[in-house]
Amino acid sequence: MDILYRQATAADFARCVEIRGQTNDNPLSVQALDSIGVNEQSWCPLIASGDIIGQVAEFDDIVVGFCFGDTKSAEILVLACLPEFENKGIGKTLLLATSESLFQNGAKSLWLAASADPKIRAHGFYRHLCWSPLGKLDHNGDEILELIRP
Repeated sequence: MDILYRQATAADFARCVEIRGQTNDNPLSVQALDSIGVNEQSWCPLIASGDIIGQVAEFDDIVVGFCFGDTKSAEILVLACLPEFENKGIGKTLLLATSESLFQNGAKSLWLAASADPKIRAHGFYRHLCWSPLGKLDHNGDEILELIRP
């Protein structure tokens, strides 16, 4: 399977929102994302300015996965892949590339919020990639994890 990875642009936003609603774990609809302020009006200018950076994965010229991070807070905001493209290393590649971009932008450590439930794939996925729990939960009950620059 030939997957092309490239820097995400504001033009990718609508497709990324579609993918987010189709994920196996923790899908969020366009309406749910909009209700928390994730929409074209709020995100596209941030992507265009470089305040939010990320990577997309394409198969046959169609975006099938993505990862975005915030250059100001050093947070990995979202990582998502279509279910049929899971377990192929795409999420790992997207996360590593986005993390490296944030480190290149001056971050010393990164953070993200992920399910604290060991039954959810994200729980083991991030730990396998050396993200460490900080013993804190966010307002949604998700666990805060940190990655210190290697």
